Amino acid sequence: MIEAIREIGEYSLKKSGRSVDNPLEILVDNPASKQTKNILFIKIGKEDNHYFYDGIELEEFDLKKLKLYLYRKGTSGNGPDLTPTSMITEIDKTLRVKFYRWFKNYGKKNDLFAKLEEILIAFEQTIKREIEHFVNQETNIISIKINGKYLGEINEFVDFILSQSKENFGYQHKVSSLAENQICSVCKKNKAEVYGYVSTFKFYTVDKPGFVSGGFRQSNAWKNYPVCLECALILEAGKKYLGKQFNFNFYGTKYLLISKFLVNASEEEKKKVFRVFDGERDPKLSKEGIKRLTNDENEALYFLSKFQNYLNLNFLFYSAPKGFDGAVFNVLHYIEDILPSRIKKLFEVKNEIDKIGIFREHLVSVFEKQKKVGEKPLEFNFGILRNFFYNKEERNTISDSYFLEATNKIFSSRPIDYDFILKFIVEKLRRDFSNGYSTQTDTLKGFMLLIFLKKLGLINITKGDRKMSETFFNANGEIKEKVEKFFGEFSDFFGSPEKRAVFLEGVLTQFLLNIQGRERGAQPFRARLKGLKMNESLIKKLLPEIQNKLEEYGKNYYGQLEEIISEHFVQAGENWKLSNDEISFYFTLGMNLSKNFKAENEKKEGENNE
Repeated sequence: MIEAIREIGEYSLKKSGRSVDNPLEILVDNPASKQTKNILFIKIGKEDNHYFYDGIELEEFDLKKLKLYLYRKGTSGNGPDLTPTSMITEIDKTLRVKFYRWFKNYGKKNDLFAKLEEILIAFEQTIKREIEHFVNQETNIISIKINGKYLGEINEFVDFILSQSKENFGYQHKVSSLAENQICSVCKKNKAEVYGYVSTFKFYTVDKPGFVSGGFRQSNAWKNYPVCLECALILEAGKKYLGKQFNFNFYGTKYLLISKFLVNASEEEKKKVFRVFDGERDPKLSKEGIKRLTNDENEALYFLSKFQNYLNLNFLFYSAPKGFDGAVFNVLHYIEDILPSRIKKLFEVKNEIDKIGIFREHLVSVFEKQKKVGEKPLEFNFGILRNFFYNKEERNTISDSYFLEATNKIFSSRPIDYDFILKFIVEKLRRDFSNGYSTQTDTLKGFMLLIFLKKLGLINITKGDRKMSETFFNANGEIKEKVEKFFGEFSDFFGSPEKRAVFLEGVLTQFLLNIQGRERGAQPFRARLKGLKMNESLIKKLLPEIQNKLEEYGKNYYGQLEEIISEHFVQAGENWKLSNDEISFYFTLGMNLSKNFKAENEKKEGENNE
């Protein structure tokens, strides 16, 4: 991964015209937020060798002046930044924790810093009072000017940020870790000096003995991961560019999509890939309609799937509660070495499933900024998977971990346990049912997910299935045709009479519930479904009860269907191989696809008599 980040860093430097020969171009950060329009300067004047406070100046923020503002985020959220340019949160706190503490910490490093500290402390209350007149959401950065010069134009501050940054690479935890004339682990070249504390991401640390080789001495950290200054700067540039251009959303989790080129990749091929991340995407593909596997509108996967296999894609899922550049960076999951051909396969299967009638005909709501703006056909994406690993009332890191692990297996083409995935689907359906919500959308999503996994060859759903009798089906007519057509379309899922019987009983149950709803304004038979906690015994008891209820209402128009269900029960026999979760799922699927199994004559008869 480090080699890939270095390559990305080299690309970003070349693209922006920056160079490691001018480290300041790489080291400075952007302190602005989306709202920032202005920046405040505390003006310090100088006459002869005398410094004095000269008021507050407001200036329009300009991205081209980042080197002049000389902002670099500090290593601690509760401490000062690397220079006295700071982002303002609360005025008093920012001045006290960020601004004045910087001079307290570093005032002795330089005569200029000491003189500035003296002036600023003398006018502390005046400065605070005058700043309060300017600060708002659009003006949330503070810095200093001396005789009209920015910090980036003053040698003392420029030298300080360069030396301090270099020192952080080789000196932390009050222990120095550097070595001379050693091989850099990144560029593989012998360098005059290598450092032991180059931490591109915060998950690499040597502040605990177990992370350090060489007798657990932090001074020997360079032996773990020796990095030269040039590579440290390139990695810094790579990290910043990753955070800006390779950073995507994944259903409540962030991930970095890190491209790693294989040895046969040409420079022109590399440029084409990087252009995708830069947003320079093939207009022909955009015209044909961009497909997405995630909820990120800027997702790059569709475009990357069009490339040949001269690169690997690596997904680094992370949490950064204090921001991408903050002090905390936790790796949640890492998926590595995924070829474009694999991404292409996922899109091909997605496109197949999206064309299936039962999904295309089912409309789901479309929201923008939590407001419904329309409807669209149900389509597959990883939000379908996320749907079953997210419980709003009981969200926890375990279900999040399961979701990312299942995502890993899908991308990596590794088997997924069918019973495991079905358990989460059925639990969601039971919650819907118990809370009085419709189970239709979630049931179709569950079926869609299982079809997706089956088409990818990741689950085995046919265990226990057996060949059915060739003399099966004494029933004739339109219902038989509908049933045979449906089971033929989804033959992988209905390879045993038990599955067919349970599914069709779900269909019949929904017919009864519809009649009860119209007749009584309620559906008391729902109580007999035991919160969708079904088993073989319950399924067999329900059929005569459903038939009796339909007769009581004088609306049993479903003789053909009942006959087919009975014949399936006969062939299924005793001691089914289905798990209770499978029985519950197939039953619920039947309920929610019941409208597909009403014969035209039954519809008309029902309409005339109900």
